[in-house]
Amino acid sequence: MTGDDKKRATLDFGDLPTTPAPAVDPKAVKEATRAAGFRETPKAAAPATPASTGRRTRRRTGRTEQFATRLRAETLEAIYAYADRHEITLAETIERAMSALVDAESRA
Repeated sequence: MTGDDKKRATLDFGDLPTTPAPAVDPKAVKEATRAAGFRETPKAAAPATPASTGRRTRRRTGRTEQFATRLRAETLEAIYAYADRHEITLAETIERAMSALVDAESRA
């Protein structure tokens, strides 16, 4: 079939009646579904804001190495809170923490 053909292929199971199903009015279907309490699916979802998803937006930072670990909930919340207050990425938050640790170690 080419893209111009509007006719669908039919399946022959042999034991089914061969009379085609009557045409259905799309408007009648829409009215019946609304009457049954169904809602129409939105065409496009509203874009999620970074604050509502809890995730930071992506931007190019030049960081290519991956680091994954498990943290206590309070530690993770502290990292997120710091990053949000300073409007920096989580990677920048970890880099600042490491810098502070190295500085404190060198002074001791």
